[in-house]
Amino acid sequence: MLCQHALRLLLHELATKRYSMCDSSAKIGSFSSVEKGAEGNPVSGPYTVLAHNKRSFTNGFRHDVDHRSPLSAAMERTCHCLLERQAADGHWVGELQGDTILESEYILLLAFLGREGEEKVAKAARYILTQQLPEGGWNNYPGGPADLSVSVKAYFALKLAGHDPDCSYMRRACSVIRALGGAAQCNSFTKFYLALLGQFPYANCPAVPPEMMLLPKWAYINIYAMSSWTRTIIVPLSIFYAHKPVRVLPPGLGIRELFLEPPETPLWPHPPTRRRLTATNFFLALDQVIKRLEAWGLGPIRSAALKRAKAWLREHFSDSDGVGAIFPPMIYTVVSLRCLGYPDDSPEMRWALKQLDDLIIEEDHTACAALLLARLGHGADAHWTGRRRPAGDAPSSTASRTLADRPRSTPAG
Repeated sequence: MLCQHALRLLLHELATKRYSMCDSSAKIGSFSSVEKGAEGNPVSGPYTVLAHNKRSFTNGFRHDVDHRSPLSAAMERTCHCLLERQAADGHWVGELQGDTILESEYILLLAFLGREGEEKVAKAARYILTQQLPEGGWNNYPGGPADLSVSVKAYFALKLAGHDPDCSYMRRACSVIRALGGAAQCNSFTKFYLALLGQFPYANCPAVPPEMMLLPKWAYINIYAMSSWTRTIIVPLSIFYAHKPVRVLPPGLGIRELFLEPPETPLWPHPPTRRRLTATNFFLALDQVIKRLEAWGLGPIRSAALKRAKAWLREHFSDSDGVGAIFPPMIYTVVSLRCLGYPDDSPEMRWALKQLDDLIIEEDHTACAALLLARLGHGADAHWTGRRRPAGDAPSSTASRTLADRPRSTPAG
C-alpha cells in the first residue's frame, strides 16, 4: 500500500513538473512558446477509474502536446504507460521471467501423482516446446546456451506429456543432452526429480537428512544458520529424501536414452576434488557417513527428526501462498505430504496443490505452471492434444502469459 501511494505521488509530481516546464517556457523562451493565456497548472483532483478498469488520462494531462520538450514528452508517456497498466484497485503487477524448469517441474510433479494425462500437462508441454533452441536444447536465460539440467527436465516433461521421442525435435534434444555429458551430470535438484520418477538411484543423490531439525541454534550447522529461502527448501526436501518415494512409470516413458552409462552406475553426488583436504571432499565424506548410518537404521532419531520437520512444515502453511512462496518448496511440500501419508483429498494436500494451481496462467488456450510471483511469456500449438505427434512435426504458434493476483489462504483442519 505504501508503494502504491509513493508511485501515485511520483506520477503526480512528474505530471506537475511537465506543466511547470511548459508554463516556464512561455516566460523564459527556452522552450517552444505556448499560446498566451494557456493554462500552466494541471487540473486538480484524483484520477478517476473508468468502467473498463483503466485510469482516465484526461484528469491531470493537457491536450496541447504540440509544444513540449523531449523530456516532458517522455515523462508524459511514462505516466500514461504506468496508469494504463494500473489495476482498478490501485496496484501494479509485472512479469518476472524465468526458464522452462517451472513448467517442466510442474509436469514431473503431476507425473509423480499419476496425473500426467491431464490437459494442463499437454498445455504446459506446448509452452516448453516453443522455448526450445534451434539446436535442440533449452537455456536458463534468454540468449544463453543450452543448459544440461534445464534440457533434461524439458525433454522428460515432453516425453511424459506424450511427445514421441522419435520426433526430430526430441532427437535433437537427446543429442544435445548427451553431448553435454548426459543426464547423470545434472545438478542435484534435477537428480531428485529423476529419482522420484525411478530414473536415477537415490544413492547417487546428496543426502539431506531431516536430523538437521534436531540440531540446536548454536550449532555451526543448523537450519536457522541458513537463509530463509534455503530453509524453506531444505525442510520439505529432507522429508522427501528420508522417505525416498518412487513412482514406477509405464514402459516407454523413461529416459535411459539420456544417460551415457547405465543410470544405476554408482556415482558421487558431486565429483571429488584432486586435493584431498577441501570442503567438497569433506562434505562428500560426510554424505557417505550419513548414508551408512541410514543403512544401519536411525530408528527413533529419524522418527523424531521427521516429526519435527512435519511440525515445522505445517506451521509454515498458515497465512502463506505456499511454503516460502517460491516454486521448489511448494513442489517439495506436495511430495512431502504424500510421503507423510496425507491423502489427495485431505485439506493439507488440497491446499498445497491449490497454491500451485493458482500460479497457472492460461491465455490463448495455453496453460503454464509458473514461478515466484510472475510468469513467463509465449504459449504454443493450440492443436496439440497430448497424443503422440508424427515424427518431424513440431508446433509453432505462440501465446502469452501475465501475472495472476491471488489471495492468501490457509488449509482447514
